[in-house]
Amino acid sequence: FGQPDPVSHPHLFGSPDELTPGITRDEFHQRRKKLMNSLPDGSTVVLRAGSVKYMSGNIFYRFRQASDFWYLTGFEEPDSVVVLEKKRSPKGYHMTFFSSPRDAHKELWEGPITGQEGAVKHFGADDALEIGSLTRHLPNLISASSHVYADIHNASSLSAAQSSRKSLMGLLDPVFTHRPIHTVSNTPSERLSFEVDSILLRLAERKRKNLGKEVATLRHVKSPAERRLMKGAAKRSARAHTLTMQYAQPGMSEAELESWFQHKCAQSCDVGDGLNGGCQRLAYVPVVASGRNALTIHHTSNDQQIREGELVLIDAGGEWNGYASDITRTFPVSGTFTAAQKALYQAVLNVQKKCISILCTGSPHPISVSTPLNGGEAAKMTLPALHRMSTKFLADELTSLGFKLDPYGREVEERLYPHLVGHGVGIDLHESSGMRNDELVEGQVVTVEPGVYVPADKRYPEEFHNIGIRIEACFLE
Repeated sequence: FGQPDPVSHPHLFGSPDELTPGITRDEFHQRRKKLMNSLPDGSTVVLRAGSVKYMSGNIFYRFRQASDFWYLTGFEEPDSVVVLEKKRSPKGYHMTFFSSPRDAHKELWEGPITGQEGAVKHFGADDALEIGSLTRHLPNLISASSHVYADIHNASSLSAAQSSRKSLMGLLDPVFTHRPIHTVSNTPSERLSFEVDSILLRLAERKRKNLGKEVATLRHVKSPAERRLMKGAAKRSARAHTLTMQYAQPGMSEAELESWFQHKCAQSCDVGDGLNGGCQRLAYVPVVASGRNALTIHHTSNDQQIREGELVLIDAGGEWNGYASDITRTFPVSGTFTAAQKALYQAVLNVQKKCISILCTGSPHPISVSTPLNGGEAAKMTLPALHRMSTKFLADELTSLGFKLDPYGREVEERLYPHLVGHGVGIDLHESSGMRNDELVEGQVVTVEPGVYVPADKRYPEEFHNIGIRIEACFLE
């Protein structure tokens, strides 16, 4: 079996029914069934796994599965394809699983491979074939379909290759343009990807449908199991933030804090949720920005020495059992805010609290114990609408601190607060980004992350120059 299971890694699992830690086999099946039920009759889905990426030569990066593929299968090996055909049956679909075969030599170097028998036994495949046979079988599997849902990875390259063939060889040999497209690629994974794209692009355009959009709709709302995992990722990341703030000292490098945060994320710990293990990886490249580096929203070089009296902005989160967290904290490395730092931090915190109140109650007024939490969905709130409110809240806060802002301009949005107040989070750090304008619904997880970044500009009070502050947390609607 090519990935942890309840027998080999009992410390990671809460139940023998789980296929991945926290998610049962049946939940993965229900995801596939719900997808196929949402599609018209005659539909086929072609779902593609990720491939190993390389730093240079044969030096590889640690593999992370393609998000949609993992969401629908739980399978964690690269270079695989799943074909789902809609059927009128209790199961709702027929699943053909293409993956790597067992290979003793490869397993000696890279570890166990699930193989075809394992794909049927553990992942519910109806048919399981070796990935090397995909290009022979795929055309037959999709030829009779009225709708083929897939994502094409190399459309521009293939289009260029097809145009070249038509303009040159097509003039000499009309049959040539209907042969498979062969493109230059460096790895077997890349060749497979181009071959699959070539097969899909030969379908009539009216038959090809966008798969990512359909899966994003499913991923938009989190199941109870997903919510539990996301809370676990957030708790582990929040603990790492707290310990990193306690560890930080003037004279340290930003890189040292990044390393410490990652260590604490990965560390097994008891955060009170009854689940084991630390984060398997970081959810994104951390920002550790001291002093004026915090004016750069994505300062990821993390190469500066932290000086006495500076603020440090850390935007970092762990990924735990497939789900991301996204947290930002800004703190004084010396342990105490200056008056200006404290005032500006309080301004951003006030904005965040108002935005959280809107999400929870529909009103920016402070939440009390008796306040009913029926906000974002009942108020038909969207993230763009919440962002516009946050901009107004921040402008009011800055004006009270002595900022002279153009009441008719976009100075806050364009210079002092140039990013959105939030985004969806889930398996991906930016989840269902194509649905940003939709109304927030129960079960959706979003960030709330107002910030302010004051350049050394004479238009703004000098005591706030070169201060950047962002405060971010994840919230379940």
